[in-house]
Amino acid sequence: MNSDFEKRMEELAMRELPGHWKAQIVAAAQPQPAWWREWLWPCPHVWAGLAAAWGFIFLLIVATPHEPAAVGQKAPASWQSFAFLQQETEIIAQLSGDDESHRTPPPPPAATKPRSTRRVKQSVG
Repeated sequence: MNSDFEKRMEELAMRELPGHWKAQIVAAAQPQPAWWREWLWPCPHVWAGLAAAWGFIFLLIVATPHEPAAVGQKAPASWQSFAFLQQETEIIAQLSGDDESHRTPPPPPAATKPRSTRRVKQSVG
């Protein structure tokens, strides 16, 4: 398939590149300085110090032990804890001589009831 094309190309004579093209190609092939070196060049010592500081901070973060997640969270209050606090308050009142022990205790918690009374209609059909 390409053999006809290849034969025709072999028959053609090679032309010389123009001189200004050759200079442009050689100039483009030269290694260009990295952009980051040009950006950091005005004060490389400052950038090196900043990199060292970030490395030190990273090492501190990695080296410190992590606290468990439960340390900062509060447990939800239950009725049992409220009853315990009420008993403690009464004992402290009795020991301190206050005569406020005749207070009525708080009502017991209501039984859990469904939050919705909406009825769902079902049709059989």
